[in-house]
Amino acid sequence: MTVAVVITCHNEEAYIEQAVRSVAAQTAFDRVVEIIVIDDGSTDGSPVLLARLAQEIDCLRVLRTEGIGVAAARNTGIRGTTAPLIAFLDADDYWVPDKLERQLAAYATDDGRVGLVYSDFVDFTRPDASDALLVTVRRFHADTPETLAGYFVHDAPIVPSTTLMRRSVFEDVGLFDERIRLGEDTEMFLRVAERWNFQYVQGGLVYKRRHGQNLTRRLDALIPISEEVTKTFVARNPSLGPVARQRLSRRYARAGHDCALHGETRDALRYLGLACTNAPLFWRPYGYLALMLVPRGLRDDVLRAGKRVYHGAMRQVPTAVR
Repeated sequence: MTVAVVITCHNEEAYIEQAVRSVAAQTAFDRVVEIIVIDDGSTDGSPVLLARLAQEIDCLRVLRTEGIGVAAARNTGIRGTTAPLIAFLDADDYWVPDKLERQLAAYATDDGRVGLVYSDFVDFTRPDASDALLVTVRRFHADTPETLAGYFVHDAPIVPSTTLMRRSVFEDVGLFDERIRLGEDTEMFLRVAERWNFQYVQGGLVYKRRHGQNLTRRLDALIPISEEVTKTFVARNPSLGPVARQRLSRRYARAGHDCALHGETRDALRYLGLACTNAPLFWRPYGYLALMLVPRGLRDDVLRAGKRVYHGAMRQVPTAVR
């Protein structure tokens, strides 16, 4: 099957070329028939840079929109493509060379039940990715029972840039909800999980860049939509009711930890308290509370060491296009 790649871009001149070239460098690039970049109202040098890349890469097309948001931009890209498989890539992320090859292999052995293939990712902040950390995510497979309940509680997390999806999925469950400005990917993947299976492919196949302009740089901003999505999907799937508090506890814990990292102690304690109240046996908020007792100068090192142990990230981080 052939692949269309949809890349969203807004004022990401510093990163977009690396993203596009990571697609062109794929070992399975012969399967890529379309690269659609949605330039959503960029006012920096992104339009000029993209025009130059379009002259160099035959299958690259640039569609210009005016500040419609990530969900609507992805939908514009989906509508503008025809390939049976669609891969997403944010302009500030990039792929390792065998990303598509390994994920296409998952579809080659599928019996048609899998609608979404995804992977682990590599988290980094420094321009040279010298601080790269492999983040391992929850593993769902074609034969995993209760994919919806598992994803509802844990949210994997599935990063959009790691995904390769069937076009027929969107024809079945609809496009991204354009009313949601943050967390639209989780809401979409929950709808997919209601009717399709997921397939995990091991390995950090995407480098996910963290910087000051990430839309999801503040996790507490996601709490209202998380609460609303929880309510919506419990109403649609009453069987999720017994695990709804577990889902919310995990989101409150993440938000509290994020507030603590920003020195917002009162908000951190409020969210971590909600996390403990909703799921008293969930260990993570207690760990975050303990971390708040560590002197701030040491907190980052302790946190990073904990992440390496948790994700098993002492393994070699994959090499990608630089």
